[in-house]
Amino acid sequence: MVKISIKKANEQQREADDAFSTFIRARDNWCCVLCGNDYRPCAHHIIPRERKEFRYCEDNALTLCIFHHKFSRIISAHNNPLAFFLWLQRFKPLFYAVAVERTKKILLDDGIQFT
Repeated sequence: MVKISIKKANEQQREADDAFSTFIRARDNWCCVLCGNDYRPCAHHIIPRERKEFRYCEDNALTLCIFHHKFSRIISAHNNPLAFFLWLQRFKPLFYAVAVERTKKILLDDGIQFT
């Protein structure tokens, strides 16, 4: 049995996260999918990356500028997630559909009933 230190595991996780982020930003031409801005592009996970089963799914991430990722009061994945999901539904319907199905699965797996 091979033992791995927590520090080593964290380093490996960080390297995998960095590689995934680079892949997503390159796929989206290093520009925000919302506005086309190329200032400080971020790879945003639609379903949070804490859900390990979706952490590295390419249909679970989009490139956003720092403004639309965290700071906009109008459309921001973190600051106004409802507006972000409405934008996603209109302009990225495949990403939206996948997010909805995954969210339903997560809720059912967690024992939360919905109609």
